[in-house]
Amino acid sequence: MPFWTYLLHCNGGYFYTGHTDDLERRIPQHERGELAGFTRDHLPVKLVWSQEFGTREEAKAAEKQIKRWSRRKKLALIRGDWDALSHHARSKGSPSTGLGQPVRVESRVLHLIRFEAARAHPHECCGILLGQGDTISAALPARNVHPAPQAHFEIDPQALIDAHRAARVGGPQVLGYYHSHPTGSPRPSKTDWAEAAHDGAVWAIVGRNEIGWWRDAPRGFAELPYRVLNA
Repeated sequence: MPFWTYLLHCNGGYFYTGHTDDLERRIPQHERGELAGFTRDHLPVKLVWSQEFGTREEAKAAEKQIKRWSRRKKLALIRGDWDALSHHARSKGSPSTGLGQPVRVESRVLHLIRFEAARAHPHECCGILLGQGDTISAALPARNVHPAPQAHFEIDPQALIDAHRAARVGGPQVLGYYHSHPTGSPRPSKTDWAEAAHDGAVWAIVGRNEIGWWRDAPRGFAELPYRVLNA
């Protein structure tokens, strides 16, 4: 008999980890609020990750391990970002190379990010940066599911899952993320520093109608040189 460990995204931006021997039955029970406890108090909930195991002991061990993980590590698991998971398992400050290389950004990406920031105001907008190599060719807007969107952002996990799935079958690669600071500068905030995965991803931050480009390096954010391409 197979067993599953699973991860739910709950109302308020919380995550719930559980295990079951019948995933198809258990998830609808959570969604309908039939199971007393945390998920009933934080509806709606949505399945964002699951994995099958051969024994209940393995599934319970995985559940216990994931429950101890940080939010950033859980998001890396949902994205299927194995490099980030490996990074979180190592001590911080590991040397890396190439983080200071400039990126090329198509002009339509800049226009879309500014438009999304203006449309979301006074809340923070957020989304995903797509492309190949050192070229960002598209920005994919996503829903900000953070419970306090006026001062924080959290990209809808389903948008991340879809983007990474598309990349695995030949679509553009996920190169980074963007968000806005409605009343702040285009520089990483204290919250950005605290929540960042430090995985080498590109971050674009909109503030005061300017866009700052940053590399989320293992030792912290580094300002990133860029060149605009006329698409």
